[in-house]
Amino acid sequence: MASDEKLKERALLLMRFYWMDDIYKIGKELNIPYFNKSPHYWQIDHYQGALEISTSMTDDGLLRLIEKHPPKYKLDLGGFQGNHYTANENGEVTLSSSWSQVRENVQTVLNKRWGGEKAYGLLQAIINKGGRASYFDLIGEIEEVLGYEYVPSYLLPRMKQFKLIFKTGSNKYPDWTMPSEIIPAVQQQLEAYRRPETPGQPSRTPSSVAIVAAGAIDSIVERIVESRRHLNLIFRSQFETELFRQNEQAIMDVRKPCSNEQDFNNRILSLGILIDELQIESIRELVKTSEPRAGSINVLEAFLEEQFPGYDEQIVTTLRMIKRLRSKKYPIHPDRPELAGALQYFGFTKFPLDWEELWRVMLGRYLDTLEKLRELMQE
Repeated sequence: MASDEKLKERALLLMRFYWMDDIYKIGKELNIPYFNKSPHYWQIDHYQGALEISTSMTDDGLLRLIEKHPPKYKLDLGGFQGNHYTANENGEVTLSSSWSQVRENVQTVLNKRWGGEKAYGLLQAIINKGGRASYFDLIGEIEEVLGYEYVPSYLLPRMKQFKLIFKTGSNKYPDWTMPSEIIPAVQQQLEAYRRPETPGQPSRTPSSVAIVAAGAIDSIVERIVESRRHLNLIFRSQFETELFRQNEQAIMDVRKPCSNEQDFNNRILSLGILIDELQIESIRELVKTSEPRAGSINVLEAFLEEQFPGYDEQIVTTLRMIKRLRSKKYPIHPDRPELAGALQYFGFTKFPLDWEELWRVMLGRYLDTLEKLRELMQE
């Protein structure tokens, strides 16, 4: 009888070989009860499905299955480097362990002049993040591990040749991944590492400062994208329409750096577009007791008053103040008195303004508004 550890690793191997639709087809072919409960493949859990198949067979059965259903694509993440199973990128499997090689690779990186405690910080950070993280999330976690800021631009690409960390995700939204099957072996080697008694602290260059600042913005925007997506799912389930229209160009624009007033003017225009990207006509049809005034925020306000009486009115106020900052200042219009009131609403009363900080606060308050909407609609 295979151990739980071996069964779980076998499941990870199956997930590396097969997408969820293939796992479903194989499970149905093997007549495993778990799969007969779901009429469609997207209703199963990828890992649970792979684990059900893993539990149903021996090592010989696994090899026969892979021979019958060879992987359709080259394996990503350097093949598979498990403690019980090893596979190359072409899908050729051996019943052997790769962990000694994994530990050797970790030690090699730790011994490198360019590695050392910086490599330790990077490897431990990505493990702390569950084996997968965005570039900017890694920067923040590395600081937690090392106690000082380190930007791993030089180090990350070098991890692929040692099969420890790989660039994944899309070209537009890349992230970094440590293969899940090697995490225990890497962690074991890191626990044996002894950091220098007086750790070095790399000097902060202007470029590293800019990268970290951009990371704070990028992290907020990622959460904005996630919140808008979740709100659309919730809204569609309740009202059979989505709340927002998609606008990838505006999302890309609000991710850009903001270092001066001209940058801010461009970014606030894009944020205003995101606010206006409501499904106005569909939402208007949901309002039965009044005729909403023109304008996306007015329609949203009428909808909230009817469907969620007693809602937090700051939701609407914040959106209006963001739009006011867009429309009550140059270059959209000459600066108007309402501009000072909007700035004060966001906590800015002194001039000259810190445009980068103002932009960060604006994005944060927009995110807060989305999260309040999500909480409201989930109650």
